[in-house]
Parts: sequence; structure tokens; C-alpha cells
Amino acid sequence: MLLATLSPVSTVFAQYGASPSQTGLFFDDLRTRVSTSGLGDAGVRGGQAVYDYDRGSYTEDEREMGQSYVHSAVEAARQMGQPSYNSGVTGSARGASDYTFYSGQYTSPSTFFAPTYVSDPFMGGRRNLKMGGVNIGFGLYGGLEYNDNVTRSSTNPVEDFIGTLLLNVDANYQVTRHNRLTLTTSLGFDHYFEHPEVAPYGSGDFVLNVLPGSSIAFDLKIGPVFVVLYDRMSVRPAVRNDFGLSANQIFGVFQNDAGMAAQWAINSDWTLSANYMHSNSRALEDQFDVFNRDMDSIYGNLTWSPSGTWSLSLQGGMSWVRYPQQYNNDGVLANLGLVFATPLGENTFLRVAGGLQDFNFDDPPAFSRTVTQKDIDQTNLYISNLNQAITSGRLTEAELKKANKDLTMAQTLLTNQNLVLAAENAQYNSNNRDTSDLTDYYYNVTLSNQLNASINHVLSFGHESALNNISNYVTADYINYGIGIVAWRGSRLSLSGYYENAKMSGGLQAENLKQHGFDAYFGHQIGQRVRMGVGYHYGHTDSNRAMRDFTQHAFSADINFALPTIATLSFGYRHF
Repeated sequence: MLLATLSPVSTVFAQYGASPSQTGLFFDDLRTRVSTSGLGDAGVRGGQAVYDYDRGSYTEDEREMGQSYVHSAVEAARQMGQPSYNSGVTGSARGASDYTFYSGQYTSPSTFFAPTYVSDPFMGGRRNLKMGGVNIGFGLYGGLEYNDNVTRSSTNPVEDFIGTLLLNVDANYQVTRHNRLTLTTSLGFDHYFEHPEVAPYGSGDFVLNVLPGSSIAFDLKIGPVFVVLYDRMSVRPAVRNDFGLSANQIFGVFQNDAGMAAQWAINSDWTLSANYMHSNSRALEDQFDVFNRDMDSIYGNLTWSPSGTWSLSLQGGMSWVRYPQQYNNDGVLANLGLVFATPLGENTFLRVAGGLQDFNFDDPPAFSRTVTQKDIDQTNLYISNLNQAITSGRLTEAELKKANKDLTMAQTLLTNQNLVLAAENAQYNSNNRDTSDLTDYYYNVTLSNQLNASINHVLSFGHESALNNISNYVTADYINYGIGIVAWRGSRLSLSGYYENAKMSGGLQAENLKQHGFDAYFGHQIGQRVRMGVGYHYGHTDSNRAMRDFTQHAFSADINFALPTIATLSFGYRHF
């Protein structure tokens, strides 16, 4: 699949409601939505700049009414030359990301209210159809890639051609001066031509993709209060282990997030924001339904920005998480902390957050054994001794009769013991058996800097905990660095590296991992219609569990054609 070469401006892995950094990004997106909606005025200078291929340099992103605002992280993803979901092997943990289930070391290229591509990469957020008061942007993406190792296996690799078709829609309707309805989505399917059985989910003939961030939202302004009612949906890959890359750990998930957010400009210095969200996640295959999850979250953010440049925020809230299949333990998650954001001069922006996290989970179901392996071993030994006595020829007729009767009873007992042990093992393994709770600090720091018109780079590091699929939670220390360089007009070289030290809380499958890696991607746009790029990824993982260390090298090459402006055709090659 496409190698992750996105600007690492966020935490390592996270979910909204569990991870303070991702919750903070939601409120950043909400402020951006308010300040660019035309319904209200709010927000702090974000130091955002995007690369303009026509000018050959980074420029401020300014949009007219009726055009969509494109966040710099989203634009950076587009500038890499490919959408994150252009490949049928999007199940890699490095590519399957969502604000409510994030499993990769790079920032999600989507915003909360829009997927990675609300239009094709050549449109840059512009609308191409107006029907009365409705502004609509349509984009069509078609891709064909050859992957010489779809399952990323070191032995017996499986190669295949994978086709992708995506329809991108970005529409808004200004109902009144203070009310607006928006729809953003990118949906389509993948097709595996030779080996549909290796698809991350579905039949392989038609693997449905609805990109994270696909949403319908209604914005309204009531006096000084901006309110947005929203419903988000995605159909996407997820991973059994957030830090694993094994293809057999990938499964499909349907997720729906419905909620209401509000922002109140109390005065010119103070802004109060709040959000309630109900989230449902359901695995698309029955064998993975143990990872089904429901969550309700309430979070708030109080921001003080006396000068309109820097800001200080108090942010916190609670989430209630439930697992219908009870493999993972239900819990109550809370966090509270401060966020400080400020420009440093004209070209540097600093964001620092820190506080406390508190996770309390239910205890695993009560369990006691009636049969152990030791009991079975003793029964086997008893049967062996009886067989020896029976075949020794030293028993009397009465003793032989009794021994045969005892042997029959022992064999029946052994059969029952094996059945009970298997049932009790299944009962025991039906829960992660993690009894861990958490009270810990968190912090995350992001420093972005535009060195000049050609170079932009970002450094982020932190310590944070989030939910995990095979334990109650996972805690990670991480550092990421990325740099984008305009070598000449129309080109972009993206380099990034990462290090992670992740520790799962406990349970049957607890694992500690140390990971580091490097990514490079070079893209070049030829005129207004053609874009091409090549990429390389190196990653290494050290595990405290046997046979879990691995090193990965991967290569990619792509060429994109705009056939008209609203349609994109891509051809790619992947090597793992």
C-alpha cells in the first residue's frame, strides 16, 4: 500500500475521548470550522501554510465563500501525490487511521469533519457545480496498482493487481445567513483481480471503503454561540494490535459517530467549547466481533486568548466505553489538562499540552477452574498404571475384572476432563484478563516551522495512553520529525522519522514494543495534469515476546493523471 509519508504533527496513536491529543485536535478543527464558516469569528493564528504548485512555494491558505478550507495536514497528504486509501491493502496500521481509532505513528490526513480527499488532489477544495444555493464539489478517483507482496510475508509472498474507485463529494448549502448544511464523503471500493482471499475484509471482489471523516453536518449560529450537529460514518480497515503489521490481524470495521458540538465566544478574550459524541464501532466479520465497541464522550475546552495570537486552554472530560462481547473490559476514562499554543515569530508555531489521565476499568468476569492440566496428567498416569497391571499377567480374575472396570471409568473421566478443560479455557480466553487501571500524566509538544518559501518541518513528541484492542490500554512515549522540501517548482521531497516505546497494560497478550523507522517520498507535478512520485519506508520493531521482532523495507512508485480536472487516474507499484 501507499507508504505513510504524512507530516507527523500529532500523537502516535489515539482515539477521540481516550486520548487528550486527539480530543484537542477536535477542538482545533471546531475552531477552524467556526472561523472559516462565515457564521462566526473565532480561533487563534495557527501558523498554517500550504505548498502552491503554481507558485512553487508555501503560501497562506485563503478560500472564498463556497470553497472548502483545507487544513495544512490534509494539504500535505495531498501533496504527497496519493490518497491514503488508494490501495486495496489499506489495512496496514500505518494507513488505517481515524480520530476515534488511530493506529499509526503519523497524523491522520483527514480532519474530523472531512475525509482525506473531499475532492481530487488537483482541485484543492474548489467546487465545480452550483445548483441554486448548493455548492457541490465532485471528484472521481480511479487507481490500479501492482503489489508484489500483498500480505507483506517474508515467505511465499502473494502478488496481485488491485483496482480502486472512489467518488468524492464536498457539498454545502447556506440555508440562511446563520444556518448551513454540509456533506463531505469519499466512498468507493477496491477489487482484487487474482487473490480476493487476501483482501483485508469483504469478498475481495468489492471491498467497500468509506473514508474516515465522511460526515453530514448542520451548522447554526445562535447569538454568540456556534453549534454543529453531525453524523460521521466510515467503513475501513482496523487492526487487532495497534502496533502490529501482520496482515492476518486486519479486519474491517463500520463506525458511526453522532454528536453535537458548540462554541461560545464569551467575549473577545474567552471562548468556551463543548462536545458530546456517541460512537459505535462494529467489526464486519463475525470472528472479530469481540472488538465491537460503544463509547459516549463529553468534553469541554475553555480558551483564553487576550491578544488573538497566543492562547491558553483548560481542556478535559470523560468517556464511557462499553464492549458488547465483553472480551475487553468496560471502563470510564477521564483526562484534564492545559493547552498552550503560540506563534514564535512569523514562521514558527508551538503547541504544548499536558495534564492527567485516569482510566478505571471493570474487573474481568469471575473465573475458577474445576479441572487443570495437572488433573489430566494424573488421570493419564493412573490409566497408564492400570494398563501395565492389566497386561502384566499377575492379576487374579477378580482383580483383572476390577482393573478393567476402573480403566473404563478412568477413560470416561479423562474424556470429561478434556471437555471441561477445553470449555474452561475458552471461557478464560473470552476476556483479555487485564486488571489494570491507570492514573498517569500525559504531555505532547508540537513545534512547526517554515524555514523559507521552500522548506517546512515539524517536530512532535510526547507521552500518552489510549485504548487498545488486546489490553485495557497502551502507553507510549514517542518522537516524530518530518520535513517537506521544495527542490524546484512542482516538486516536493518529504522526509520523516519516528521512534516509539509502547507498553500494553497487561492481560493474556500484553506486549512491550520499541519501534523506529524512516520514510521518504518524492513527488513531482508535471504541468496541471500529471503528478508522479516514488517512496521508501524502513521500519524496525523490537518486542519482548518471542518471534515478534521484525524489520521492514518497502518501496512504492505512482503516476497520477487528471482526465479532466474532476477525475484522477492513478497507476502504482508496491514492493514489501
